Amino acid sequence: MKTARQFGNIEKESAARAYLYLIGVAADRKSVTYEELSEAIKRGGPNLLAKPLGLLSEWCKANELPALASLVVERATGLPAPGFTAVSRSEIPAEQERVWDYDWFAIYPPTIEELGLRQKSRGGG
Repeated sequence: MKTARQFGNIEKESAARAYLYLIGVAADRKSVTYEELSEAIKRGGPNLLAKPLGLLSEWCKANELPALASLVVERATGLPAPGFTAVSRSEIPAEQERVWDYDWFAIYPPTIEELGLRQKSRGGG
């Protein structure tokens, strides 16, 4: 009997899992803490989310999409961690609105390969 493939725990696979989780969060017009996301995608702790969320942010930017990772926030501040640089701190509320308003279910999700690509030329995407 065949079984479906399971995700591993490398950064780009964790980024794909985060994408799938976050589009559901976006559909509900909510945000999620780093701890909640880490637990949901079985990442092993909120401190291990920086690289997967960075890959997801790069993919969103390369495809001219709202910054989906802006929905991941610190419990204390309600804002993304200081390392989140997809938009400036002052733009985060407006960016979250863009994420919530975007129809994420109308597009194909990123492939593992796409999430693993570093954008060599920011202008050539």
